[in-house]
Amino acid sequence: MLLESQSPSARRGPSLAGTAALAYSLLIIYASLQPFTGWRAIPAEFGIFLFESWPRWITFDDVLFNFVAYAPLGLLTALALRARWSAPVAVAAAAVTCTLLSGALETVQQYLPSRIASNVDLLVNAAGATAGALLAPLFSPQQRLGRELAQLRSEWFVDGPRGDAVLVLAGLWLLAQLHLPSIAFGNGDLRASFSFTLLFPFSPQSYLAAEAGVVALNTAGLGLLLAGATRNPGPGYWRALALLFGLATALKTATALMLLQAPNPWSWLTPGVLLGLTCAMAVLLLLIRLPPGGRNALAFLALAAAMVLINGTPENPYRPVAAYLLQGRASHILSFASMLRALSELWPFLAMLCALLSLPARDSRPYRH
Repeated sequence: MLLESQSPSARRGPSLAGTAALAYSLLIIYASLQPFTGWRAIPAEFGIFLFESWPRWITFDDVLFNFVAYAPLGLLTALALRARWSAPVAVAAAAVTCTLLSGALETVQQYLPSRIASNVDLLVNAAGATAGALLAPLFSPQQRLGRELAQLRSEWFVDGPRGDAVLVLAGLWLLAQLHLPSIAFGNGDLRASFSFTLLFPFSPQSYLAAEAGVVALNTAGLGLLLAGATRNPGPGYWRALALLFGLATALKTATALMLLQAPNPWSWLTPGVLLGLTCAMAVLLLLIRLPPGGRNALAFLALAAAMVLINGTPENPYRPVAAYLLQGRASHILSFASMLRALSELWPFLAMLCALLSLPARDSRPYRH
C-alpha cells in the first residue's frame, strides 16, 4: 500500500508515499521539540554539539529509539522521490534530506533546556534514515513485492488523493495503537489536557457499556472511512480490514508486554473491547453497502460520538500504570509516548476532516479480480 497507483489521476496530487512522509515528519518534529516551553538563548557557541567529544553514557534505549524512529521516514521519503528520480538518486537524496532534518531539529533543541542536542543522536538518526531509504528499491514496480503492493492498492482502493489520504490515516491509526489509552482503540481521549463533565459515575457495569460503545464507534468509524475509499466493499476490503486489526492487535500486545510488563499481555483485550469489536463488525456488515457519501457521513458521526463518549467516561481506577513510568526510564521513551498520545488525540479530528471532504464522493468503479 506504500506504492502509488500508476493511473493519471493518482499522479495529479501528492503521492501516497509523499503524503505519508509529510505526516510522519510532523510527528518526528513534535517528538523532537515537545514540550515547546522554556525557550532560552543558546548558552554556548551555535552548533557546538556537533564537535563535542563522545558522550560518557550512551544507552541502548536511546540508540534503538532514534534508529527505529527515522527508518520509516527514510523509507517513505525515498519512495516519494522514486516517482521522479532513479533509485540510487532517490535513496541518496532521502538519506541526505532526513539527515538535514535531524540536524535542524538537534540544533533547535539547543534552545530547549529540557532537551539535549547530541551528535550521537544525529549520527544514529542518519543511520536509521539511510537504512530505511535502502529498503525503498524493494518496493519498486520493477520488483515483485512492489508490483504486488501496487496491484493491491489499485484493485482495492480508489486512485487519487482520496484513496491516498485514507491509507495514510489507516497507517497513522496503526501507529497510534502503540499508545496506551484508558480504553483500547479509544482515540480522541483529551482528558489529559482538558476537563470534561462526566456522563455517569463509575461502576463496573457502566464502564463496561461505555468501553464497548467507544470501541464499537471508533472501529465502525474507521471501517466506514476505509470502505468509503474502496473500489467495492468486497473481499479486498475485508482482507484489508483484517490485516489492519491483526497488526493493531500484535502492536497492542507487544506494548502491554514491554511497557506495562503485564504478566498477561492480553490484559488490554477486556470483555468491553471484545463486545465493542463484535458490535462494530456487525454494523459494518450492514452499512458498507451504502453509497460512499453515506459511509463517510456515518463515519464522521461515529467518530464524533466516540469522542464525546470517551471524554465523558470516568477513569478506570483499576487500570495499571505503565512500568516505565514507575521506573523512570529513558527520556526518549517518554518523548515517544508523548508523540503517540498526541497522535491518538488528534487522529479522530483528521479522520473526521477526511470524511467531510469525501462526502461528495461518487461510487467507484466495480471491483476487478
